[in-house]
Amino acid sequence: MKTNMIRRFISVLLPTALLAAGCAEVESPLLEEAETPAAVLATKCVNTVEKADDGTLLLYLEEDVALRLAEGESVPEWEHVCAELGVDHVEKLFPKTDDELSRMYGLHRWFMVSFPASADVQKVAQGMAKLNNVKGIQFNTQYERKFGSEAPIAWKPFQGRGYGEFNLPFNDPMLVDQWHYINNKDMSVAETSRTGADINVKNAWGLTGGDPRIIVAVCDEGVKYTHPDLVENMWVNTAEIPDNNIDDDNNGYVDDIHGWNFLHTEKYPKKISWNEPGDVSHGTHVAGTVAAVNNNGIGVSGVAGGTGNGDGCRIMSCQVFSGSSSATVGARARAYHYAAQMGASVLQCSYGNEGGYITSDNMFETSYNVEMAALRYFREYKSENPASNASPVNKNIIVFAAGNEGSPISGYPAAHKEIISVTAFGPDYLPTNYTNYGPGSNIAAPGGDVAINMTTTSERSQILSTTAVESENYDSNYGWMQGTSMACPHVSGVIALGMSYALKIGKTFDYDEFIGILYSSVNDIDYYIETCTKEANGMAFDLTPYWRKMGTGALDAWKFLMNIEGTPNLVAKIGEESKVSLVNSFGASAGNLTYTRMEISDEAHEALGIEGEPYINNGRLFIKCTKYGSAKIRIYAIAGGDNLATDAVMGGSEFYREVSLLSRDSVAENGGWL
Repeated sequence: MKTNMIRRFISVLLPTALLAAGCAEVESPLLEEAETPAAVLATKCVNTVEKADDGTLLLYLEEDVALRLAEGESVPEWEHVCAELGVDHVEKLFPKTDDELSRMYGLHRWFMVSFPASADVQKVAQGMAKLNNVKGIQFNTQYERKFGSEAPIAWKPFQGRGYGEFNLPFNDPMLVDQWHYINNKDMSVAETSRTGADINVKNAWGLTGGDPRIIVAVCDEGVKYTHPDLVENMWVNTAEIPDNNIDDDNNGYVDDIHGWNFLHTEKYPKKISWNEPGDVSHGTHVAGTVAAVNNNGIGVSGVAGGTGNGDGCRIMSCQVFSGSSSATVGARARAYHYAAQMGASVLQCSYGNEGGYITSDNMFETSYNVEMAALRYFREYKSENPASNASPVNKNIIVFAAGNEGSPISGYPAAHKEIISVTAFGPDYLPTNYTNYGPGSNIAAPGGDVAINMTTTSERSQILSTTAVESENYDSNYGWMQGTSMACPHVSGVIALGMSYALKIGKTFDYDEFIGILYSSVNDIDYYIETCTKEANGMAFDLTPYWRKMGTGALDAWKFLMNIEGTPNLVAKIGEESKVSLVNSFGASAGNLTYTRMEISDEAHEALGIEGEPYINNGRLFIKCTKYGSAKIRIYAIAGGDNLATDAVMGGSEFYREVSLLSRDSVAENGGWL
């Protein structure tokens, strides 16, 4: 009977926009039906006390009472119960909820009450449940710091590389160590390194390095916004006057110049921080992968960090971890709401529950009610002012890490169907021994894999990025870390890069279309799971369970931009003469066309290592590539006959298609056009 009562209440608690199909609102059960405080609470609470924050509780209130409390009016029955329970502070969970979308999701009705941490949170919840105008209760659940407590391994110069010349596009001195962007099979990274086990961003940077109108909200530890390799790409709230202790833009946050620390409350004020005891540079490291400043002559490169002309995407710091303090449901929900209202287009979140702790979307939506409402708010929010959100996609995009437990199921929130879940591979192009995989996993990206490098420089097989070390020497502000936490910002950065390119070429996209392009702009990671084992920590590691379980494939930035542009991607196999079908470029009758010529630039020849003279026969391009690379070529054909028209002779018209040609170890049976 209790289960039925809980289910009936949940359908009332969730705002209409969150109701499952077929559910209808019903009246909540009368409080007098319940015989004990625990039974009263059961009719209103959506989750359990497990992992609940000490000293806070989230309440979903009757509309009228919510409005009265928001206006600072006295609600006598509230004051009596709060005094009885020791509640010493009540505040709106979301400061600014006067927009239609906030109200549609019921965000204006969520409040947080605070009380001494020594109090029994279960008893406080039972006491608040007595109030008829409290329609729902959610324990303020915490996410554990699954990224661990170890600080990054500091970068140091290394002279023992074993590979050819890189010909790097930017002058950032540590880019040569960022194999996750450009992997040239450096044996000092790992003996099993593979050429191309990266995100293939080198040539993509020739099209765009980013756009400052695209903002990525990094929900994590605080980002070190003074870092010399981040400061120029930090988002700045220009409507706020720094350090005047005034909420100049009236958004509910005082002096929020680069974002906000969402562990902050009116009771416990805190500014963005990155060097509290227990901090491990996690947020700063993630931010550097997204958009460290490119081509500035120092440090590392970022995926969407620009080209050195002030054109990088911007990083907003939404702090939800600090030292030993973990993100609560309330803190996370506030962060998502803020990020949307302040113009972020991408939500970057390298955290979550363990894989298997939650096993369905319905379970997550119920147990993490307010967080799901805020995530959906972020996804749907689009400001009427284009300057506040310039994204060419009609909805915002949410990216979470799949998790690091090696679980055969993605953790939540990542696994939710409305969120991108990122798995991790190493410099060997194989799944790491820590990555979650399987149901809920969407796409793979480099996360680093120290287990495959047993040398004294094993950190080199991890991900290199910015860190928050306090030092006057900028070189010590960089370090190595690994995890799906590190894979996740590669995807966020590439999404930001894709949005930037769409802005540049004047294209707009429906959300589903854009996500479809992302998921199909991948390389076949399953091809490399060829022996079904690899060596990790000196032992054989079985890869069989990962077959077709890492998502659609391995992220490829060049393919993504080409698909955004609408240019077909063709794939040739390295080291042999390939026969590449032109059907997806020239249509079903490609084999019947007469082809007149090809234009292949010197740069394309060099990038692909083309040997001999490519030619076309029966609708197939015959070409031999000796390098792992990508480039554009033009192929010309005749429309309307076998010969071109002249002034004296009737014939066809010449036309061309520009195509993207990639050389790879693996080629799909369909010619690799994805």
